[in-house]
Amino acid sequence: MVILIGISSCKSNTAPAPVETAIDTVKFLPVNDFILSDIKDVQNIPYFIYKIRTINKKKDSTNFSTADFVKFAAPFLQYDICKQPLKGQLREATFHDNTTKSNTFIYSPLKVDLPLRNVTVLLDEKTDLPKNIFIQISKQVKDTTVIERLQWKVRKSFRITRITQAKNYNYEETNYVSWNEVSN
Repeated sequence: MVILIGISSCKSNTAPAPVETAIDTVKFLPVNDFILSDIKDVQNIPYFIYKIRTINKKKDSTNFSTADFVKFAAPFLQYDICKQPLKGQLREATFHDNTTKSNTFIYSPLKVDLPLRNVTVLLDEKTDLPKNIFIQISKQVKDTTVIERLQWKVRKSFRITRITQAKNYNYEETNYVSWNEVSN
């Protein structure tokens, strides 16, 4: 009995140390916000929207509804680099490009197993506003590789190129959608 009392009296009355939570202070460019801003603009202003579809070098063009525009823009929003868990799996590199007169931000995965291969954002060197957003995605489905190259020309147009490759098979489709650009 004395031993039990002795053990219980050795107990410390100090409270456990508080656990510190790390605060994420790294700020990635809000790529999805840039794109959502353009989508909202297209929904609110009656632009003439058209699509040029190229399949294995054969072109076809058509008018495009606002609803179709929103559906077609969806692949640009599937990877939000500003939110976890994706944000924690990317690294940022920046440089100034005199040729494009842009400040370039490149987000690339820390691990090679992510479908998102990179996101590149070009900001105008004078205004710091986005000019172009490039996203590359690569997926392996059984024996087939699907590569998607997405380009968003801010306030003008977007392009989605999808390349499907398998043994003895190669298919390429590009959809160019314009709402505020004179030519592509």
